[in-house]
Amino acid sequence: MIRKKRPAPNIPVSSMADIAFLLLVFFMVTSVLDSDPDLPIALPDVPGGEQLNKKVANLYLAADKDKSVYYNSNKMPLPEAINQIRAKLTTTADLKVLVHADKDLTYNQVDNVFDMLKEAGALKISLVTQTTQGGGIKGEAAK
Repeated sequence: MIRKKRPAPNIPVSSMADIAFLLLVFFMVTSVLDSDPDLPIALPDVPGGEQLNKKVANLYLAADKDKSVYYNSNKMPLPEAINQIRAKLTTTADLKVLVHADKDLTYNQVDNVFDMLKEAGALKISLVTQTTQGGGIKGEAAK
C-alpha cells in the first residue's frame, strides 16, 4: 500500500492584520473610560505629583468649597459617604480612595476626612491635585 503525499493545509493569513485592527477598533469604541467626577471643584495647584492610575478601581470622595460632599458623584452627608466607603472596603480591601478637595477648604477639614477614611479601613488614600508640570495634567499627592 503506497501512501499519497497530501499537501499541507494552506491557512490564509493575509487578512489577519485586518481582523486584528477591526477587533482593536471595536474594543476601543465599546470601552468606557474612567473619568474624574464632573463636579465644580477647583483643585489645588501642586508642582509635581504622580499620574493617576486609571486601570485600578477607585472610590471618589469629593468636597466643594461649600463643604458639600460627593461620593462617586452622588451628593450625600459625610458620615453616610464614609459608611458606604467602609462597606465597599469590606468586600474589596485593595481599593484606593481618591479625595477631590476644593482648594478653598482648610487643611484641618481635609485632614479630618483623611482620619475618618483611615478609621473606616481605607489603606490607600490620595489627594487629587492639579499639577502645572507637563501641560496641566492631573496628578496626586499621597498622604
